[in-house]
Amino acid sequence: MKKSGTIYKVCKSIADKVFSLIALISPTMLSKIRYRMNMGKKLNLSAPEEFNEKLMWLKLNTYYMNPLVEQCADKVRVREYVIDRGCRETLIDNIGIYEKPEDIPWEELPEQFVLKCNHGAGYNILCCDKQKLNIDETCRQLRKWMKMDYSLPYAEMQYHRIKPLILCEKYLTPESGEVPDDYKVYCFDGKAECIMVCQGRDTGECRYYFFDREWNWLKWNRSAMNYQTVDCEKPVCLDRLLYYAETLSKGFPFVRMDFYVMGEKVFFGEMTFTPCGCVDQAYTEIGNRELSRRLVLPI
Repeated sequence: MKKSGTIYKVCKSIADKVFSLIALISPTMLSKIRYRMNMGKKLNLSAPEEFNEKLMWLKLNTYYMNPLVEQCADKVRVREYVIDRGCRETLIDNIGIYEKPEDIPWEELPEQFVLKCNHGAGYNILCCDKQKLNIDETCRQLRKWMKMDYSLPYAEMQYHRIKPLILCEKYLTPESGEVPDDYKVYCFDGKAECIMVCQGRDTGECRYYFFDREWNWLKWNRSAMNYQTVDCEKPVCLDRLLYYAETLSKGFPFVRMDFYVMGEKVFFGEMTFTPCGCVDQAYTEIGNRELSRRLVLPI
């Protein structure tokens, strides 16, 4: 079992290097390969119909090496964009920005904080008790992330020219004591059409629910088909959430605006232009159709 696991890791490492090389040579070629591998069909870029296909077209044409998209994909520089759009109050308090782990003044940090790398997604470390944090292990993980080019595995080139940095933010603590839910607002040309709520991130058993603007449950993702009811109350600040999402998404054919909600407060998370590398298999047939219908390409 151990030997087969080692072989898998070696093969995966070789495949990742090959994919990265292809991405540098031709992002379009890698996108076609990834789409075929994940979706089981040929990518149609000449007349895209499905939601993922349209996202691929945007990624390769409108968003490719777009300076504004690059800024908004950068978790450090996007803060300037949020301020310029008049939404400063949604920003989570910034504790510090560092070029390498060795620059982090651990003794000066509060007992709770969040560390993020700015040049990709999923590069997050939540510290709810500094006394229990293994600093050496944390630094090793951060150094590993800092060496990665997040753009290459799925040709998400908006990340390619981002200078890797470490962002330290305030730890958001809801009254429940749990990690706050994610509210991912799907915006099309500045119009918030639906919200995907992600619950249970801290338990490892994430639950995803789609809602429309009036908070009607939409069975647009496959996992939702297993639920008979939904345990997700309408946020009291829904109108404010939609306002911020639409204000920040204006000018983009599509962007998913990610927020955290705590009571009446809305906190900006990030802007996601190519969710799941444009090969998300989680949508139901109706979900794919409805999302695709809302995404009008500039062609």
